[in-house]
Amino acid sequence: MEKFIIELKDVSKRSFLLELLAQLDFIELEVRQEEKELPAEEGYDFFQSAGLFAGREIDAEKLRREAWGIGD
Repeated sequence: MEKFIIELKDVSKRSFLLELLAQLDFIELEVRQEEKELPAEEGYDFFQSAGLFAGREIDAEKLRREAWGIGD
């Protein structure tokens, strides 16, 4: 058995395609819809990160050195 993946560019043609494929007796039709992933900016609340580094001794220079792998 072979499987084909069809990506529908125009959603308005969905019913036509399904009707057409249903007429073919030599195929089994299984419809799956992918869930859309939310863009990061919509699913993330920046203000919930407030205080993330509270109580820690964080120095911007130290972070840069560690990020770039530069020794002390």
